[in-house]
Amino acid sequence: MNPVSPYLAGLRYVAPEVLLTLVALAALVWDLVLRGRDSRKVGYLTLGGLLATGWLLVQQWRDLGASSTGALGTTVLGMVTIDRFGTFFKLFTVGALLVVTLFVLFDRREKKHGIGEYYFLLLGAAIGIFFMVSTNNLLLLMLGLELLSLASYSLAGFHKGDKRSGEAALKYIVFGGLSAGVMLYGISLLYGLTGTIDLGVMGRGSADGSAVGLAAQFALSPVPIAIAIVLVLAGFAYKVSVVPFHFWTPDVYEGAPTPVTTFLAVASKAAGFAALLRFMGALFLVEGVDAAVAAYADRIGLLLAILAAVTMTLGNLSALRQSNLKRLLAYSSIAHAGYALMGVAVMTSAGFSAAIFYLAAYYLMNLGAFGFLLYFEGVTGSEDVDALKGLGWRYPLVSCAMVVMLVSLTGLPPTVGFYGKLLLFYEGVEAGYAWLVVIAALNSVVSLFYYFRVAKALFLTDVEEKPALAQPVLASVIAVLAVFTIVTGLFNAPLEAWSDAGPASLGIPSATGSR
Repeated sequence: MNPVSPYLAGLRYVAPEVLLTLVALAALVWDLVLRGRDSRKVGYLTLGGLLATGWLLVQQWRDLGASSTGALGTTVLGMVTIDRFGTFFKLFTVGALLVVTLFVLFDRREKKHGIGEYYFLLLGAAIGIFFMVSTNNLLLLMLGLELLSLASYSLAGFHKGDKRSGEAALKYIVFGGLSAGVMLYGISLLYGLTGTIDLGVMGRGSADGSAVGLAAQFALSPVPIAIAIVLVLAGFAYKVSVVPFHFWTPDVYEGAPTPVTTFLAVASKAAGFAALLRFMGALFLVEGVDAAVAAYADRIGLLLAILAAVTMTLGNLSALRQSNLKRLLAYSSIAHAGYALMGVAVMTSAGFSAAIFYLAAYYLMNLGAFGFLLYFEGVTGSEDVDALKGLGWRYPLVSCAMVVMLVSLTGLPPTVGFYGKLLLFYEGVEAGYAWLVVIAALNSVVSLFYYFRVAKALFLTDVEEKPALAQPVLASVIAVLAVFTIVTGLFNAPLEAWSDAGPASLGIPSATGSR
């Protein structure tokens, strides 16, 4: 048999990654050919490539559902795991990047020439996410994370002449490098203790005795394992802005270009949660994990529950004091990381499904909120909430869409944000974390005050005479996101089914009595 044949067969499973890589290279080369003139053409190429990649991912989702072995995925090329969990988050990433690319194309304050690298870096970040969410191999996970991070550092400092953008990139690099080092050290400890970098083998041990597994190490001493896991979790916590690794978020979000901030708040954060969910599920919750390893999951869950409570509380209280809309949304994203972490802390299949559903809800409402910010940056040239005074009556479509986003971010019906929080609260109570649910509910009340400061500025303050500047394409994108926010809140069964398919494809058994 030709030794190359298995690798060629494996390429069929990673066709979306291959296509995205080719599109990224084409975008880079075309920008060089154009010599930076009319970078819109590179943007349109990016949109076409993302649409084609999305089509391949939809086909992959269907094929995995139809395959007899697709429920638990397939490992190809020795490291990449193709399953519905990874495919869900890849579709999530493609959808987010489509919107972000539109934001770049229709950003009034962004140059239209000499920014072809913008699209190349966005596509490079997406490739990192694709591998990061589709592997049980800690080495490939780290490589995907670093590819995402390097592209994000460059994007944060893309406006080289802007001091705030340079400051954002510098802070991001320093904190990112530190967290990557901490996480890599934790991974090296896990490898040294267990003899493997495969999460599945690490949790269950290997039949041939080549890998020890966590259970044997727990029997000797649980302390080294605990230190290693905490170090790895610290790396994930940095990526998703969980306290106490959140301090980079407000400054980076404020200094980076608004489309980049949108990408960091939506796609990058979701990728961090996807990797965290896979890490926790494959290590502690899948079928066949030793009883001692599964029991340790409760301790990890309690730690995550405490972090969730602190994160959402600090995020919401800090947002109360913000007058800059970007910083307000940055602290809001920290608070929402705390909400999503509730589902992870439950450490059950249903809890993971609730977290995935909430991330999808967060995708819709946060893309709309940052789209609103981008729209009014082009109108007022300011990011302050006070600059919005009276503009709701002048721009009713975009302003009403923003109110829908604010209602969803608060967690009020009939939006998808309400149903997402309802799922998290239900799973929290079922798992015995009623105290955490109470804290989350109180935090939702607190968030109402700063979210509706924006609505008050738009509609309940004096109108200032300013020239109307129409941006029909951007306004339409924001309006569509608002409609989806309501529609998915009222008709949530399809999205819930997609969310449930993720943990099932990881091999996490459904608990009796869960929804």
